[in-house]
Amino acid sequence: MKAIKYVLVAGAMLVTTSSAFSQEADYKTMLAPIAKELKANSGNALAAKDAVKEYTKTFKKNPEALVRLGEAFLMAKDYDAANQYADLAIGRNKNFGDAYILKGDIAAMQDNGGEAATWYQQAMTMDPKNPQGYMRYANVNRKVAPEETEKTLNLLKQNCPNFPVEAEAAHTYYTGGQYAKALNEYNQAKIDNLEEWRVSEYATTAYLANDKAKALEVSQYGINKWPKDMGFQRIAMWSKVDTEKFQDALTNANVILNDTCKKTNRDYTYYGLALKGAGQYDQAIEAYKKAQQVEPNDIKSLQYISEAYQAKGDEDKALEYSQQYMDKNENATPSDYAKLAAIYETKAKKGIDKENNVAKANAIYETMASKYPSIAGWVYNTAGNGAADAGLDDMSAQFYQKTIDLLGNKENRDADETGYLKQAYQLIGYYYWVTKNDLEAAKPYYQKLIVIDPNDKNANAALNPAPAEGENK
Repeated sequence: MKAIKYVLVAGAMLVTTSSAFSQEADYKTMLAPIAKELKANSGNALAAKDAVKEYTKTFKKNPEALVRLGEAFLMAKDYDAANQYADLAIGRNKNFGDAYILKGDIAAMQDNGGEAATWYQQAMTMDPKNPQGYMRYANVNRKVAPEETEKTLNLLKQNCPNFPVEAEAAHTYYTGGQYAKALNEYNQAKIDNLEEWRVSEYATTAYLANDKAKALEVSQYGINKWPKDMGFQRIAMWSKVDTEKFQDALTNANVILNDTCKKTNRDYTYYGLALKGAGQYDQAIEAYKKAQQVEPNDIKSLQYISEAYQAKGDEDKALEYSQQYMDKNENATPSDYAKLAAIYETKAKKGIDKENNVAKANAIYETMASKYPSIAGWVYNTAGNGAADAGLDDMSAQFYQKTIDLLGNKENRDADETGYLKQAYQLIGYYYWVTKNDLEAAKPYYQKLIVIDPNDKNANAALNPAPAEGENK
């Protein structure tokens, strides 16, 4: 239940809206120095003793004032005193929801989520027009029982129609990592009524929910309303880069880079991605280098630099940085290996030391097949395609055959493996029929292919050729 503490410390604990403003003396004025002293002397039972006694005497009939004092004790981690004042408030008004919420907060601060939920539920029952009971109960359940959270928020909408339920619900879902649900709630809220931080969270939620169009729309709204908030510029830049609006993204990037805000690794990385997408490769490389300066341990910048050099057509530099990235990357992915191999293949396609570069690419593919056996069929097919692109057709056929040998008689092939096998049959069949002009050599492969895919056009054409013109049909 550590997450509950986060919810409380984040500010929800002291924010309540249900009770009427006190008609007696202003308890807030008297409470402020007490709360300050209690916080400064946490654990001291005698802290502010006389002031607390006078406060209690003055506001003994005011449940709101009693709860606020209880909250001050809670912040000082004096749980017994906090509970005492919650009980006093309930004694004055059993329907005062904030008192039950306080008791729930006390339990939550002590990592007793079950008891906290019970008190929050009691607040909902005794004071159904107090939205904070619903919000606390929803927060407690957002990870352990998300369906209960959804049910509670729907009940809140019914009982407190004037409360900004959608925005609060969105925040609850957001903090629980349920971005699609958070976005759905934010989409129902009136954006003009949202505070700056909520609009920022709205834009972030849309981005994390992979709705880049909405993220861009909301971030642009934020830019127009709060032009000094670079957070909106950043989300707009990310969204534009991710949707390949590179030139537009440079506009946002320049605003960020010319602002006095602290620049981040991600700022320079996305600036580099925008520049690369716009064909400004040298500038992109410089941006990636700045990203690495900001965060020297971020090796991903090396990969980005490699990709920029490759896009520029400088394969030697691309290899240099890609190899640096791989040497420092303890968690290299199949994609990382494939990118390195692809650089060698590009050199081969250009006719540069063709056989040697393809051999180097193939060595990488063999490493991949060994490290990631579940995708070995895809790896061999990719190696074959690379050799074919370099004009080394005989070598390409050898790799397609490796896929066939690996998967052709395998029991319980999964769908992906069957797809790799199908592709290998298609490619090697084409190799024998078209490249080698040997239909008879191709037929055994097409016969196996047609079992997997009866509708394959080449297989059907090879096995059931149309009669020549003039022959009987």
